[in-house]
Amino acid sequence: MKKNVILAGGSGFLGNQFSDFLAKKNYNVHVIDLKKLGNKRNIFFYKCDLTKERLVKEIIYKIYKKFKSIDVLINCVANDYIPKKNKTSKFEDLNINNFESDLKVGITTSLIVIKHVVKFMKKQKSGSILNIGSDLSIISPNQEIYDGFTKPISYSIVKHGIIGLTKYISTYFAKDNIRCNTLCPGGIYNNQPSNFVRNLKKLIPLKRMAKINELNESMYYLIS
Repeated sequence: MKKNVILAGGSGFLGNQFSDFLAKKNYNVHVIDLKKLGNKRNIFFYKCDLTKERLVKEIIYKIYKKFKSIDVLINCVANDYIPKKNKTSKFEDLNINNFESDLKVGITTSLIVIKHVVKFMKKQKSGSILNIGSDLSIISPNQEIYDGFTKPISYSIVKHGIIGLTKYISTYFAKDNIRCNTLCPGGIYNNQPSNFVRNLKKLIPLKRMAKINELNESMYYLIS
């Protein structure tokens, strides 16, 4: 029987890569996101605002009822902060409403999805959860690499929070044979401004950013 993977926020840059990779590995991939793409072989899309718990609960139940298992959850939900010239998110100008919205998208959504997935994983006595963090889950941003842009504090707090969430879930549900890990990639090339890429490459021992497909095997190992 095929294993079933839920990809929360799976219509994004990294999620798209993961869904195609897992579909080729013959998993059923269930993508839950605001952006709904067309279903493909082994890939099913469910349009949903992941901050709305009732809707998330209904979709997860629907998946379990039809496919009889939820084996893996990958949380790819994130606010993207692509550096753009003249855009600033300086701490001194912090908008608390925007900050709280970032936390809701970056942390609360992952918590909601985990809450409603683990009840089925507990029934199965097995499951794997993978949260997507960042190198900024471990270090602070180097603001000098950005040109006319400040990496917002909400991004750091969200990514550090993902580590805390992972530690909590991994120990809390260990008795139920449910594992939880975080994948923390560094910079991934996505047509960022050339000046930013040049500045960042100087800080990376390989002198280049990651290619999008280089994370597939690490992801696959952690959910296996």
